[in-house]
Amino acid sequence: MTESNTILPPEIQQAITRYRPYLSPSDYQELLAAANRAAPSAVRVNLLKSSDPTQDLATWSDRYGWQTTPIPFSTNSRQVLSSQTPPGQTLEHRLGYYYVQDAASILPVSLFSTSTTPKLVLDMAASPGGKTTQLVDHNLDRDFVIANDSSAPRLSALRTVLQVWGSANHMITNFAGERLGDWFPQTFDCILLDAPCSMESLRVSASHPPRPITSDERSRLATRQLALLISAAKALKPGGELVYSTCTLAPEEDEAVVNALLDLAPDAFQIDKIPLGIPQAPGLKAFQDQTFHPTLQNSWRVWPHIFETNGFFAVRLTKVADFSSDATRPPARPFSATGFTPIAHKQLGILDAQIVDLYGISLIPQLTQNGLILHQRGDSLHLIPKAYLDNFQALPFHSLGMPFGKVFHGDLALSVDIINRFGNLFVANAWTIPAENVAQWLSGQDVRNLDFQGLKMGSVVVIRDEMGRNLGAGKLSAHRLRNLLPNRNLLI
Repeated sequence: MTESNTILPPEIQQAITRYRPYLSPSDYQELLAAANRAAPSAVRVNLLKSSDPTQDLATWSDRYGWQTTPIPFSTNSRQVLSSQTPPGQTLEHRLGYYYVQDAASILPVSLFSTSTTPKLVLDMAASPGGKTTQLVDHNLDRDFVIANDSSAPRLSALRTVLQVWGSANHMITNFAGERLGDWFPQTFDCILLDAPCSMESLRVSASHPPRPITSDERSRLATRQLALLISAAKALKPGGELVYSTCTLAPEEDEAVVNALLDLAPDAFQIDKIPLGIPQAPGLKAFQDQTFHPTLQNSWRVWPHIFETNGFFAVRLTKVADFSSDATRPPARPFSATGFTPIAHKQLGILDAQIVDLYGISLIPQLTQNGLILHQRGDSLHLIPKAYLDNFQALPFHSLGMPFGKVFHGDLALSVDIINRFGNLFVANAWTIPAENVAQWLSGQDVRNLDFQGLKMGSVVVIRDEMGRNLGAGKLSAHRLRNLLPNRNLLI
């Protein structure tokens, strides 16, 4: 539920005052009122796990007492105005059926054009991964997404988010984003640069308490933001789309940064007007003593009072001409050093026949069509994105693709990740756990001495509850279903 403060924090009041000359009197008063209320959270449905997002949202709203409102730029999301059970405390959230975020942060990926043609996509500053999951959903995991972050400590959380979401066609890397443009000039079809910023959202927030932001800090951030944006501009293919966004409304980090790129390359990029069919809060024509390129009015300046969100900025650029780069060699590590080798076509058929026999679904051909190639190392099987092998085969990575399973004496045991992603589709070797045993299962305990009829002994079993939710995987032995839930899914 949204909350209202009686006194606006001075840091927010001071920040808002800077924008008074650029807003109408009524908009300014609405902004002051909105700044006093915490923005409601939003939920965005995982399209890899939902066949009917509208119905799923309605089901969760009824189940958890949510009062919601649509988000104009995202048909698969809702803002949750009030709730009996908050969105972040449900089992569906833990299992990756939806993502919880501020509604405004859903806008940047929504600005990309839709296409069913597989693309090379770069998320230049990806952690914690919310927008990365949206990029994955944008073409239902058929695009190859490089999720890069320059901070090594943030990679584990990013990897967990993508594992829970069920993404396979991706790679996580740990490089300075400023270097990617010279390493991979004119390579990517789509690039998201959600840049590190001052987080001046102009709204009270428990997760990000207001703090004073100096002009020196804004200047230092803008210098880095421009370096990242130039790198992204170099890495983008002609005809490709680049979305630049921040969770700040400071023009020094928004219009001024993009304006600097346009000054450097006046004929290489156009600022697109996005026909989302909803009122657009235009970018500023000028701020203080700086005048901006007229097409920057096509950017999105999401003031908190417009969609009842935190403040946000986003703009989409299309590359219309070459932009020079100082091409240099990226770091390299032979893929052969991983020990993975592709599985022969005949063996693929044998493995898929086992999946059909056990779960009633043909899986490997579908994965191959989506650009995922099954590889083997010892007894381990792994899905490797074909786009990685074709375009980045020597590039070192933090993680790549998805574990597929293991082969013991010719028998396939699917991985927990595959069950997490595809278990909803399996029509056999799935077990509905009694309601009284769900809490025990979700705490990581095994289940013993129940009716396991219809399940194959020694196999990996899909576990569902009585509501049909995929609760992960277990391995069946005599009178015992061994719990295979990873720590990320445990209720502890």
